[in-house]
Amino acid sequence: MELSNEIKNVRLIYFSGTGGTKRIADAFEKELKRRGIAVMVKNLAESLQEKRDTFPEQEIQDIDFNILVYPVYALDAPRPVYQWIESVSVSGAGREIAVFSVSGGGEMWPNKGCRNGCCKALEDKGFRVVYDRMMCMPANVLIEYNDHLAMRLIRVIPKKVTQIVDDLLKGKVNRTHFRKGFIMDWVSRSERENSGKFAQGFEITDECTSCGWCVRNCPMQNVAISEPSSKPKFSDRCIICTRCIYGCPVHAIKTKGPLALKKGFDLEAVERRMEGLELQPLEKCCKGWLYKGVKDYLLDKY
Repeated sequence: MELSNEIKNVRLIYFSGTGGTKRIADAFEKELKRRGIAVMVKNLAESLQEKRDTFPEQEIQDIDFNILVYPVYALDAPRPVYQWIESVSVSGAGREIAVFSVSGGGEMWPNKGCRNGCCKALEDKGFRVVYDRMMCMPANVLIEYNDHLAMRLIRVIPKKVTQIVDDLLKGKVNRTHFRKGFIMDWVSRSERENSGKFAQGFEITDECTSCGWCVRNCPMQNVAISEPSSKPKFSDRCIICTRCIYGCPVHAIKTKGPLALKKGFDLEAVERRMEGLELQPLEKCCKGWLYKGVKDYLLDKY
């Protein structure tokens, strides 16, 4: 299988909850433009905030390639990605697309198969998936990355994106077909079905100033403040993107259990702390089975 067209005009579609995936999408945009390729960017989070649950597609006759980038939620693509795919009109389908998932664990169990459903949905809409691949960023739930490993993942983005764009412009096809398995498929489905109510269990501390940041920035319009001085209330549309938890200016949103990172998630803060410092060797900052997929990624094993 080869690419059918020369790539001149690209539509870059992405969803990002807490900013890690956005950095990869921004790197794609920068590299493509550096090569003289026109890029139209579609930020699904912004589309949801502006258009609610609709993604009206326009006739785009000159787009000859698509790139989709998303973080792995519930071992799958997040709901806004599927909403966008479902919204694509017949006139918008039939074009080639590359799909990139972004995770903190890399291309290993349980993330293997996290692009299966998305790729099938795209193909059902008439897209031709010609390239798919896992990319890595620091995890924003459960696993607290040390600053040295986080910086390695941040700094390797341009190199990885350059390699991928080289592949695409040379017409290279890269399709993976991992089996998710019955157990992981059940876990993934259960998480998706129950994620909507996740935010309803949040604790809002007395530090809350009712500033409305969470209301304005939730991509799913899942937060509301009924009165100027009241605390936010959460509906049943949560996708566990954690944007409200880490973005709250006074850190007033708390979760039950160990999901959210105690030190928060702020890649810009990591960069400030690491400015001018020499990074530890990979063997020291990326130790253990838990980081095997990340280490393989940094060693260019996939």
